[in-house]
Amino acid sequence: MPFDGNHRNCVPLQTVAEWDRLRNGLTNPLNLDESILDKSLELAPPVEFTGGHHLGRHLVPFSQVSFDEDKQSRDKQTDTNHVDSIVNRYELMSYALDAQPMMGTLHSGNNLLVDGFAGYHRNGACDTFGQKFYIVDIYEFDTPLDRRVARNRSNHHKDVALTQTINDYVKEIVNAAEVGEILKTETAVSDLAWRLAEGDKTKKQIENSIIPKAIRLLGSVYADFRTYSSMTGEKAGKYTLQKFMENRGYVAQGVQHRTDEQLIAQGYISYCAAEGDNKATWARAIAHGQRLGIPVWVFGYASTRQSDLKVFRDKWIEEFKEMKSTFVDFAFGITDASQGEGIDESVFWCKFAGFLPQHVRPDATKGGRDTEVGLVNEDGNSIVFDPEGDCLSY
Repeated sequence: MPFDGNHRNCVPLQTVAEWDRLRNGLTNPLNLDESILDKSLELAPPVEFTGGHHLGRHLVPFSQVSFDEDKQSRDKQTDTNHVDSIVNRYELMSYALDAQPMMGTLHSGNNLLVDGFAGYHRNGACDTFGQKFYIVDIYEFDTPLDRRVARNRSNHHKDVALTQTINDYVKEIVNAAEVGEILKTETAVSDLAWRLAEGDKTKKQIENSIIPKAIRLLGSVYADFRTYSSMTGEKAGKYTLQKFMENRGYVAQGVQHRTDEQLIAQGYISYCAAEGDNKATWARAIAHGQRLGIPVWVFGYASTRQSDLKVFRDKWIEEFKEMKSTFVDFAFGITDASQGEGIDESVFWCKFAGFLPQHVRPDATKGGRDTEVGLVNEDGNSIVFDPEGDCLSY
């Protein structure tokens, strides 16, 4: 049931009363009753889902529960071996009090009906076993996507379970994109893959199998995280470090093919670094900046796709500051001098200029455009580079 801003906090009393009435006379070989339900709440509390609201745990007749096969999270229909395993469990130990129950949402337009999203095979096992009603946790969700995630994560339990495959998760991502629950972007696909499979699949399986397979199947996915190649020369592609510096009017990286006089005339030296404590960059800054008396400006970027660009950039700046402190301590240490009131930032040779733009997102009216434009700060906001300005790390 979609969340409309006024979600209820429990199942309507009329619904519960009708379920109770419908249960009268139904076969119950598992001996389920209110006392079993209460014990299950103690041993297996309701699962908390992001965007989900638990409305209660109830004994619901199977006549009021439906499972849409097309919406099941696994890329298969009824697995008879799995059903047999559940039936055997019932015969050996009856209802497992520490197992999560079925889960579902109230059907839109009919509060008596439950749309099941967890318990598909238990439904079949109960039919075989002769159990005509079952314990069900009732939820509602803020969005259809929240319900989809809950449906998948409800399978991450230790009871008799049918493991979800790589293809199961891929199918869920593709379906979510096709019905408009997520944008067709790399970030949206990646975020959903982690929401669905984290805790069930490894990092390698998620990043190297689930995400690329989903992107291939979707076909028209916007590349919304831009990486930059370090290639140089005429054959270098559009998104290279060299091209970015040229297009923004910044001086070319490094000191090659220029005399000391030319370097001094350009006013500063530039480098791009994927780590704030990149030792090669810092060594060049010392060697050239100090010798020529001009600042060395470092432009930060991520060399690989990052799931959280803000976290990466904050860490980059911290690395930059730590390396700066190391060189300051070194300089004062070899002279036996005291830092006193600190250093003169205006003459410190190595400065942080900002980050290259990397986060892009589709725009339906323009076929995909940058959301980060030009040089940006750690928050992704555009900034103006001033070769005579202050370092952004302090």
